[in-house]
Amino acid sequence: MDDVAAVKQKTDIVAVVGEYVKLTKAGRNYKGLCPFHEERTPSFMVSPELQIYKCFGCGESGDVYSFLQKYEGLEFYEALKLLADRAGVKLSPRAGQDTSRKTEILEANKLAAQFYHFILTKHELGKIGLTYLTKERGLSRETIDKFSLGFAPRNPKLLFNFLTKKKRINAEVVESAGLSFPARGDYLDRFRQRVIFPISNHRSEVVALAGRILPEYDTGRTGKYINSPETPVYHKSDSLYGLDVTKDKIRETRTAVVVEGELDLLSVWQSGVENVVAIKGTAMTEGHVRILSRFADTLIMALDSDFAGDTAAIRGLSVAQNAGLEIKVVEMSYKDPDEFVRADAQGFKLALKKAVDAWEFVINVVAKRHDLATGSGSAKASRELVPILATIGDNIVRSHYLQKAAGKLGVPIEAVAKEVEKQEPRKGKKEIKMVNVEKKNRSELLEERLLAIYLQNPENVEFEEVERLIKTPVLAKIVRKLSDYLKTQKSLEISAFSGSLPEELSGHLANLILSPFALEDSTRELKMIKTELAELNLKEEITKLTVQISKLETKGKKTKGLQRKFQELSVELSKIQESQEVA
Repeated sequence: MDDVAAVKQKTDIVAVVGEYVKLTKAGRNYKGLCPFHEERTPSFMVSPELQIYKCFGCGESGDVYSFLQKYEGLEFYEALKLLADRAGVKLSPRAGQDTSRKTEILEANKLAAQFYHFILTKHELGKIGLTYLTKERGLSRETIDKFSLGFAPRNPKLLFNFLTKKKRINAEVVESAGLSFPARGDYLDRFRQRVIFPISNHRSEVVALAGRILPEYDTGRTGKYINSPETPVYHKSDSLYGLDVTKDKIRETRTAVVVEGELDLLSVWQSGVENVVAIKGTAMTEGHVRILSRFADTLIMALDSDFAGDTAAIRGLSVAQNAGLEIKVVEMSYKDPDEFVRADAQGFKLALKKAVDAWEFVINVVAKRHDLATGSGSAKASRELVPILATIGDNIVRSHYLQKAAGKLGVPIEAVAKEVEKQEPRKGKKEIKMVNVEKKNRSELLEERLLAIYLQNPENVEFEEVERLIKTPVLAKIVRKLSDYLKTQKSLEISAFSGSLPEELSGHLANLILSPFALEDSTRELKMIKTELAELNLKEEITKLTVQISKLETKGKKTKGLQRKFQELSVELSKIQESQEVA
């Protein structure tokens, strides 16, 4: 067995997908909201027997590898390695000889983080950084070690020499990772005279570094904070600082406290609030929301109150709420969470408990900025609030806050609503590209439904009825194969049966197994399907007889026998139709 098959055999797709999508049992399968397009009714199905998934809304489908490739943006080998590590499978040397630039950059970042952490905690060169973090910023050694903080000394090539000479990493990789940059025919380290904050993804892979210059080296000629540039593994709009450490607590509480920067997060975490994450700025992006929604249902924003005037930040609140997250805001009595916690840790925790609804907070902040007792003040507040209210995608939620805003402004709700309507329409949802499917007649759809229910609930359906009613060629082929299979097996094992089918049939079987047709109580559904199929079959037979009779009569031939058959079928059809009316 090769590595790909061995890893797949030891991986449960339901467990992996369940870390990204909330799944619930649905017969033999699991269902949830599709992570690849926005939907309100679950159409995303996962089969533990076939170890595959399919969305019947957007058409995305595949196995556990393709899921990770699609959702995480991984290359195949990256998905294989991730699942191999998870399953405890050691990849063979041949499979391990990956030359992916992403993998090389991740390795360089990891070694750089380890190197700078060593300098900070165990080397003479790091004492100045350690003093800053412990004495001036109040961080404990436990916090420093937990988040692998580091220090980059003044030496302009210290890291570059370590990576290229001692660890034999290609200079181009070090440059691609953004750790060093070319200058005057040589390479210089990007991070110097700064404390280092490794930025990891939720899989604990170091994707970038952030550095804060020490106060004594801050001449004002460079930024106080710098980050790694965008690379194949690092995109600022998708990255959240600290999530690799705090994700379990966020998942446990289903709540994430969102702060702006690294030191805010470290102080908050150290105070005992461990379900915290930093977005590196005030603006929440779609990428941030997509990741956080896997772990949390509620976001508590602990940001500078000035974010209420930040258009990008307001857009972020809309994105989060339109994704189904509850958003609250902490009313800050200090400049930032770091200052708040260091001055009054208990007060900060109390402020978290008293966090207010996000849109109400924004309305209050805008209202306080203007003199609402005057017409000009109300007009200015209105001009700020109207575009904000227009970003709220849910009409009911929007109506609620229109009323709140009108109350603050002291004007009729209709006046505010009209102004909001003038705004350009916002696209609250992504357009769903539906897959092209072959048009099927009613009989084919019913036969698919019948076979799907049988395959998912074989104990509730007589196989003989399935054989009798299914006539669509491809479905009939599956039924014949199934008949042969059941002659040698005591029960239906989907994975074994699927493995016995030729490729052109196994794909159809997968769609049937994953289809959302099967119901836990399928008695009524089955009765409807069987009745309607019988009716359609009779109508088809009657139509054929009508054509035959017409042709024979045209030629002057006798049709007495066919007429009698026609009458019998007509009576049978009437009985079925009458029984449907009674039901």
